[in-house]
Amino acid sequence: MLKPKVPKKWLYFVAGSLWMAVGLMLSLRATFAAIKLNKLWAWSLWSVAYVSSYFFGKRILSRIAFRNIKRLDDRDASHLCLFAFQPWKSYLIITIMICLGVFIRKHPLPYWEYIVVYGLMGGALITASLKYFQAGRQRISNNRQSA
Repeated sequence: MLKPKVPKKWLYFVAGSLWMAVGLMLSLRATFAAIKLNKLWAWSLWSVAYVSSYFFGKRILSRIAFRNIKRLDDRDASHLCLFAFQPWKSYLIITIMICLGVFIRKHPLPYWEYIVVYGLMGGALITASLKYFQAGRQRISNNRQSA
């Protein structure tokens, strides 16, 4: 079974990069939907989605990120599996979210709904991903100071 190991301190950056990449992809989809509509109300909706996404990311997704960061901090090993930045049950949730994304693409929504759903989730993931990068930088600087 494939179990790639990486230094624990880099898992914070792996998690942050994945959350950031998915957030950027969803944000781009929301932006393209607003471009397709090209109406003032669509851009207003886009703006509201992104302002709301900041608070959603800070209040909800940052909690999940902090739990994952604490979980990594509590692990003793210096090298962990590349996929160990979140618990295995979270991968089930990710699978469900991917299936939902496929469903949405097969059963098209009106563009304004894409703006809301993708904008809100994309911006929130970007906001919460910054917690992982911050935690990774702190762990690396702590290692340098203790060395």
